[in-house]
Amino acid sequence: MSSKKRHYYYIEGKDPVNPSQLKYVSRDIECDDAFDGDLVMLAFPISLMKEISSVLSAFHLRDDADFFYSECREVVSVPEKHINEKGEGNVTFQSYFHKFPESVQYFFDDATVIIMLHPQQAIDSKGNHDYNMIGYIHANHIDFKDTKGELHQGYYYNVLRLSERTVGGKPIYRRKRIFTTMFSILLDIVTFKDIHFVYASMGRENQAINDALKMNSARNGKLSETFPMLNNSHPSLFLGSSGAAKKLVDISEDKEKLHQYYLMINETRQTFVFNQLYSEEKFNKMVGRILKSSPTSRIYMIPDEKGNILSAGFFMNWGDYLHLKLQNPTGLLTIIDSLKITDKLLVPFLLVGPADNVKKLIRGAAYKYRKEHKVHITVLNGTPGDPYYDIKKGIIKDNYNYFVIYDRPEIYEAMKNNSKDAAGNIRLFIDMPML
Repeated sequence: MSSKKRHYYYIEGKDPVNPSQLKYVSRDIECDDAFDGDLVMLAFPISLMKEISSVLSAFHLRDDADFFYSECREVVSVPEKHINEKGEGNVTFQSYFHKFPESVQYFFDDATVIIMLHPQQAIDSKGNHDYNMIGYIHANHIDFKDTKGELHQGYYYNVLRLSERTVGGKPIYRRKRIFTTMFSILLDIVTFKDIHFVYASMGRENQAINDALKMNSARNGKLSETFPMLNNSHPSLFLGSSGAAKKLVDISEDKEKLHQYYLMINETRQTFVFNQLYSEEKFNKMVGRILKSSPTSRIYMIPDEKGNILSAGFFMNWGDYLHLKLQNPTGLLTIIDSLKITDKLLVPFLLVGPADNVKKLIRGAAYKYRKEHKVHITVLNGTPGDPYYDIKKGIIKDNYNYFVIYDRPEIYEAMKNNSKDAAGNIRLFIDMPML
């Protein structure tokens, strides 16, 4: 299939000279999609979600904010299929954010949002076109330091969703290689903004995604690589321990303990590739953002005999932001889905301490959140080299992959080598609360 030329608009924000106008540029991209219609593709700061009417109006699109948010909700709640091209994989789910756009902004307050719209023939009284939303994705801004202590900017891609709209029972946007065009936008933004490192979770190993990754990376002069990650889901009824829960101490507001906690995090993760918590200031900002937006997410420790931290972790209740619905569950997942217990997820991250005590910490938190907040599933992600890899393993597990795109091989290889544990495992920093 021959490629085609399309363009998208990169919106910087409000024009500083004329704030009633937007400041944006048009960017040409090479695409491989098989969609025959016109597309309007926009990239803009997530902060403009609050003023989306003016954004849409600037491109002669229906400027009804409520309609736009409903389109976003519909596309974002499309089932996220963590399966490969053979249909292998345990988990396929839908994410329903409680509020849009507020809930996604709590998670991703500095993201660039990329949307793909299909304009329709219908025009309203203002001369604006109606539209269908085809695709939605976030490019989250990250920064990290290399082995020499130099600061680098990067992106973390997530919330990649494509519409499953049908006409006459047939999908009109699926199987049109739309993903490759969205990837073209993402990688052009990398070039445009002079970014040299990108990473993201790609779910199960999937040949179509791998091909798009390699093709678009090479086209844009980038290198790419994938890494394994194990996603473990534990029914908290079986994982939890009332005895362990009694040992938990909430240190979410204890500045002295939080300082000690950060030092322990930094000791274990400072050499990880893409460590975003390279300063205590960054750590405190992340803690404040989550605690402010999620009233039940807390930091717990199990103390030693002197009252110092023996083990600790951040326990995030995703149920404060969204709920999940399993799609076409099989096996044990059928029973779990029938019990309606997957609405809320407990996601422990930034775990520190001896493995046996971390296990007690997790079991105590699983019990506490099940009893006090009706959170019935605990999700633990791990990669080879994770000191808690074995204790995280669950009866429901899926093998996922992370991908990395880069064009500074010397810096990247140095970070990889610096991250290796005694067994030679390369350790990526995946311990951030992102979908």
